[in-house]
Amino acid sequence: MRAEKAPFAYLLLATTLCTVSLAQQPGQPVAGYKLLNTISIPGGLTGFDISWVDASSARYYLADRGNANATPPVSPRIDVIDTLNNQFLTSINLTAGANGVVAIPRAHELWVGLSDSTVVVINTDNDTTAHVISTGGSMRADELAWDPVDRIILIANDRDSPPFVTFISEQNYTVLGTLKYDGTSAPKSTGGIEQSVWNATTLKFYIAIPATSTNPNGEIDEIDPHSMSVTRVFPTTCMGPSGLALIPNQRLITACGDILDIATGKVLSTVKGASGDEIWYNSGDQRVYFGSTANVIVVDATTNATAPLTTLVVGQVVPAPGVSNTTHSVAADADNNLVLVPVTGMGVQVWRNGSSLTALPNPIPVSSTALYGATTLSWNAPNAQIIEIHVGSPTGPVFTNAGDRGTAQTGLWVNDGMTFYLQDVSGGSPASAANTLATVTVHLQKM
Repeated sequence: MRAEKAPFAYLLLATTLCTVSLAQQPGQPVAGYKLLNTISIPGGLTGFDISWVDASSARYYLADRGNANATPPVSPRIDVIDTLNNQFLTSINLTAGANGVVAIPRAHELWVGLSDSTVVVINTDNDTTAHVISTGGSMRADELAWDPVDRIILIANDRDSPPFVTFISEQNYTVLGTLKYDGTSAPKSTGGIEQSVWNATTLKFYIAIPATSTNPNGEIDEIDPHSMSVTRVFPTTCMGPSGLALIPNQRLITACGDILDIATGKVLSTVKGASGDEIWYNSGDQRVYFGSTANVIVVDATTNATAPLTTLVVGQVVPAPGVSNTTHSVAADADNNLVLVPVTGMGVQVWRNGSSLTALPNPIPVSSTALYGATTLSWNAPNAQIIEIHVGSPTGPVFTNAGDRGTAQTGLWVNDGMTFYLQDVSGGSPASAANTLATVTVHLQKM
C-alpha cells in the first residue's frame, strides 16, 4: 500500500504569539466586522425586548416597549426596518408592551407576546392587528417559537405563578392547551421560562428553563407539541440558561454558554465568558450572536467552541447619573450577513460580517484507503488588509499569508475534519481567536 504524504510537510511551524488586549470603543471595527450605520428610531429607543429577522422579506422586527414619560408619550410598538436598504420603515402601535416576536413569512404574519398576557397576530401586508389571543394568564406573554409542521405556536408566561407555556393553533388562532411548570405537569420552575426553538429533525420544541427545583443551574426541556408534555430534560452546567439557539449537527447552544448534543442530551462544551438574553444563530456565516449588555459576543457554531471568536462593542455602561447604552437583543439577516443590534439611547446598529472562507472541493473525493486529500481555499476579507490562514487552530501552522482576497491550493495533507482559520493580521495584529474572520472545516469522501 502506498504511503500517504505526511501532513503539513512544507508548512511553517507556528510561533507562540502573545495576545494583546486592546481597549475597544463602541462601534470600532474588529475581526472582519464593521459598523455600517446606526438607524434612528422616531421618538427614541429606551426600552425593548426580543427582535426577529425575516430574511425572505428583508425585514427586521423589534419589540419596542415605548416610553410613557416622553413628550409626547411613545406607545408600545413594533419597529420595522428594511434590511436590504438599512432604513427605518414604520412602527406598528400596540396596546401593551411587546416581548417575544416571531415571523411566519408564508402566512404574512408577525406573532407578538404582550405584557397583558395576550398574543397579537399582525398582518405584515398592511401592518395591522388581525387577531388577539388570550393565554389566560395574569402576567406577560413572553418569548415564542413556531412549529411549521403542526402549525403550532408555543409561547411562555414566564412571570405567572406557576409559569406556564401555551400552545396555540396557527390556523385557527385558538388555544390548544397549556403546560404548567408546577412540578407536576412539568418540572417545577424556580426561575421563569426563557427562549424556545423548534427542531424540524426531531419535530420537538426545546425551551430554556433558568432554574428548577431539580436542576438549580437550569435545564433545557424537550416538548412534544402533540402530547403537550416534556419528553426529556437536559440539565445545564452553566448557570441560568436564557437564550437558546439550534445550531448545526443537531446541537443546542444556550446564552450562558453550554453547547448540548440533542441525541444524548449531554453538554459537549461550554463557551467561557458567554452571556446574554436573546441569542441568534446566523446560517449565513454559521455563527451565534449573543446580546450581552454593552457587547455582542460572537461564537463559531461549527465547532464545540470553548471561547468566543470575537466581541462587538456596541455600547457602554457608565456610572449614574450618566446614561448607559446597552442591549440584550440581537438578530441577523442570513442573506447578507448583517447583524442588527438595538442599543438604548442610540437606535439599531447594523454590523456587517463581510469575511468568507470556502474550500472546493469539500468534501474531497478520495480512494477508500486514502487518509489525505487536496483542496483549494478561497477567501474574501473586505474589512482587512493582510490575512493569514492557520491550520487546526487560530494560532496553528500558517498555510498562507496574503491580501484581503485570493485563492491557494493545499497539498495532499488535508485530513478529514481539518479546520482552517482565516485571521486578520493587519497592522501587525496577532493571530488569535479574537482576530478570526471565518473558518471552514474540510471533510474527505471515500469513493
